[in-house]
Amino acid sequence: LRNAPKMDRGASFGLFRNPRKTERCASFARFRITRKTDRGAPVALSRALHSEVLKMKRTIALKMVVVSPAVVVLLIFFMASQAPFSTVNRHGIGNEWAELTDSILKFWALLMMPLFITLETALVAGLDHSGNQWKILLVRPVPRWTLYMAKLVVVVAMTAASTLVLLGGILMDGSILPRIQPQLVFGFPVPWTAMLRDCVQIAGLAFLALTIQHWVSLRWQSFSVAIGAGIVATLVGFFAVWAGQQVGGWPQYFPWSLPMLVMARHPHNIEATLLISGAAGLIAAAAGCWDFCRREVS
Repeated sequence: LRNAPKMDRGASFGLFRNPRKTERCASFARFRITRKTDRGAPVALSRALHSEVLKMKRTIALKMVVVSPAVVVLLIFFMASQAPFSTVNRHGIGNEWAELTDSILKFWALLMMPLFITLETALVAGLDHSGNQWKILLVRPVPRWTLYMAKLVVVVAMTAASTLVLLGGILMDGSILPRIQPQLVFGFPVPWTAMLRDCVQIAGLAFLALTIQHWVSLRWQSFSVAIGAGIVATLVGFFAVWAGQQVGGWPQYFPWSLPMLVMARHPHNIEATLLISGAAGLIAAAAGCWDFCRREVS
């Protein structure tokens, strides 16, 4: 203002002396920033996704995508190799693929997948909780929701990848077991459609629990809180499955027990359940994103 013309200098001082003009200028500046932010939202989300993918390199979370389904596949493999008739021939010869898929998917949906989701969400959130990296991330000129959604997309992608690894493990077990136990005969063609359908449905029904667990992991910085909440929810889901088989009703629709509906004895309307749980998962994701955007980081 020192070298400005007198009229401009006076106008500038007058601007700051007039609260209404100052507020209008500030509102206009916020409007311009908001328009630029909204216009660049897809770009900001893609950059946040790229940043999250780079963070995943050489992390335990990325290794668990392969390790978790491999543990289930190897466990059922050893069980079937030691007791083939009680594992894959329980309902007679000719159902080996169906029985093997049923055994692996039950163990995965009931126990390993909920724990896998708990661990992955906690590890992904812990990358920025450690050292309170949120102070650095949240001062950047990017929308906060992109940070939340980028982490959610990464966890969903890792869950889908682990499901594909599990499907490959089922095929590997079916091709190796006849070489160890000649009395086992896995017929051809392989029931690809049924196997892929069950895997996709289990992963889809886990979306609601995943969004809730993701919210919890980002809401509290403590790693033990996220892990403890996931373990408790997994145990409650286990008993909900048992109660649902005994008495039926609402316990089997607990979010952490929804994947087991695919493997239930009595058929359920899986398509309707997928739509309802998917819509509930989107609502949980939106609520978690709203909470994340309005929270102050100290």
